[in-house]
This record gives sequence, C-alpha cells and structure tokens, in this order.
Amino acid sequence: MLIDDGGIIRQERASAIGELVRIVILQNFDKLNDFKFLYKKFGANQLNKLTREQIEAECPNYFGRWIVAQTFTAMSLEAFYYDYIQNKKSKNQVNKRRTPPERFKFIYYELLKVSSEKIDKLLNKITQLDKTRTHWAHNKSADFINYKKAADFFSPDECLGILTEVFEFVFEYDRDYVLAREINLKLKQVQLNVANEINALALK
Repeated sequence: MLIDDGGIIRQERASAIGELVRIVILQNFDKLNDFKFLYKKFGANQLNKLTREQIEAECPNYFGRWIVAQTFTAMSLEAFYYDYIQNKKSKNQVNKRRTPPERFKFIYYELLKVSSEKIDKLLNKITQLDKTRTHWAHNKSADFINYKKAADFFSPDECLGILTEVFEFVFEYDRDYVLAREINLKLKQVQLNVANEINALALK
C-alpha cells in the first residue's frame, strides 16, 4: 500500500507486489536480449522459420521465461487483490474463499462498480492465466492421452500487457490507489523501451 503524501510517495503497508512485478519485467528484458541475439544471427526472414528446438538450442531459457512470467504475473495479481480488498474493505473480506478470478470480479464489480462488458476480455485473460498458473504450480502427471497441457501459453510480453491493463483500469476508477499508478507507469515505460529496441533492430 502506497500513499502520496504531498508528492512524496511512502509505503504504509508491506507487500511483495513490487518484487513480483519486477520478476515479470526481467523476463521481458531477458526475452528481448534473446530475440536480439537470434535476430542478429539469423536475420528477420530466417528468424520466423526457426523451430522451437532450434530456438532452444541457441537460447536454452527462451521458453522457460514464458513459464516464469505466467507464474509470477498470476502471483503479482493475487498480491494486488489481497492488498486492494484489505485496503478498501477488511481483512475478513480478503480471507473469504475466492478464486483469483473471483477476487478480480469482486474488485471490479463490487468495489469499482465497473460494468461487466468493460472487463469481459480482461477477465477472460485472467481466467486463462489462473488456469495456466495452476497447471505449472500444481502439475499432475497422467497418461500421454489424458495429460492436459497449459490452458494458454502467454508470452512475457502478453503477461506484461495483462498487468498493465489491470493496473491501468484500477487507477482509472480509483485515483487514490497510488500503487496502481506507480506500477502502471513503470510497466508502460518497460513496454516502450522494449518496443524502441526492437524497432531499432530494423533500422540497422
């Protein structure tokens, strides 16, 4: 929980949201570095033809960053849900048994009073992300025929986009929630920096 005290940002309550979001950001920069390496080695035309096996041979952690980003994006959102509900309602309300998507809906429908049609697409992403996170965090073995793959395989860029959407939306409807503003500003700067570096490759 952050407070804007006359232009000075101070922390009122401890939370790991910043650290969790930072890990997602790092996955984006690491993926960018891998992409730049592959681009310089293979060129734009050949890069699009590389198989997953070829990419992993050159950059062993490339697709692992997807799993890390997905898991820590879900954890970042869960930390946000807890912080926001406790701040706006009570700890008892926070401790009610709800799935992460249900907490998301509680915040947007009950606390921010946002109509469902405005967040349907975002809610769908969050629901899929929750299933994906559960797949990795509580993975269960099964016969090849019955084994279920991850519900969706969000890239680090897409994970960053989900976080940006969530915090931007919250701050749009609750200007007093400084944490959403600060994280959203940071995420948008990261997205801009990544986009600029990719665009710069095409100019070389």
